[in-house]
Amino acid sequence: MNDKNEKNSWEEIARLCAPFLEKGFTFEYFHQKGGDSSCVYVYRFKKGKNFFDWRETSGKYEIHLVVFVNGEYRFPNLEKRHKKLMRKWKWKHLFKAPTIEEKRKFFAVLLEEELKENPTDFFGIQL
Repeated sequence: MNDKNEKNSWEEIARLCAPFLEKGFTFEYFHQKGGDSSCVYVYRFKKGKNFFDWRETSGKYEIHLVVFVNGEYRFPNLEKRHKKLMRKWKWKHLFKAPTIEEKRKFFAVLLEEELKENPTDFFGIQL
């Protein structure tokens, strides 16, 4: 990603995750280089010592959630937790691959669903 795309990406993700910012999370952005010349873009939302990462891989633009709570990492599977939404999403994109913007919006929807289901606790992070 070039500098302009990176700036647009983190601005878009900060906007999509506004409900978390309203709940007292702070936002950080950085990237990590892998040994195979890949890059992972990390969008971190911190609350105290705990945080969750929205991670995107370069190239395929896969998006993953990593949660750090009380000194331990958790890797919640949003696809399994929201099977109905995932099924609908996959049918919608059966013949046409989603753009990165569509993927980001859908991932933000999944995160918001988690907030709705448990408004006081986000995978162990107290809200």
